Amino acid sequence: MSTAPPAEAGALLRRRREQKELSQEQVAAAVGLRSANYLSYLETGKVNLSRSKYFMPLAQLLSLSAEDVGAIAPALRLTGLGSPIMPRALQDAVAEYGDKFAELLDADWQDTLAGARFRGGGPETPEDWLDYYRFIRRYTKPRAGS
Repeated sequence: MSTAPPAEAGALLRRRREQKELSQEQVAAAVGLRSANYLSYLETGKVNLSRSKYFMPLAQLLSLSAEDVGAIAPALRLTGLGSPIMPRALQDAVAEYGDKFAELLDADWQDTLAGARFRGGGPETPEDWLDYYRFIRRYTKPRAGS
């Protein structure tokens, strides 16, 4: 998978910000930017979003999906900076199986699952996530409050 060009990545960032009805100034303040100018540069592609140290805080604040993050920075490891971004299939697994497996509704377990690293790909369907959860719960404790 190739990295989205800076202008496309910036346009996506802007769309997500506007969907949340946030101004550039509000977003800049929330992620610790000194001014909204830098955010403007990111949104217009003048600065490469995938290389910005503010990418993950922006992704978290604007609720970028794992697919959005992957399109912008395919090689990015989703670690640190609060809760990992929850893949769509994992969200679907929580919705579908949460009534039978109450731990799936626990935020710590969701963070643990979303933060897992896989070689050669990971769970792709809600059923795959359920199988993975059922396997690791025997050997793993959820990471405590992010």
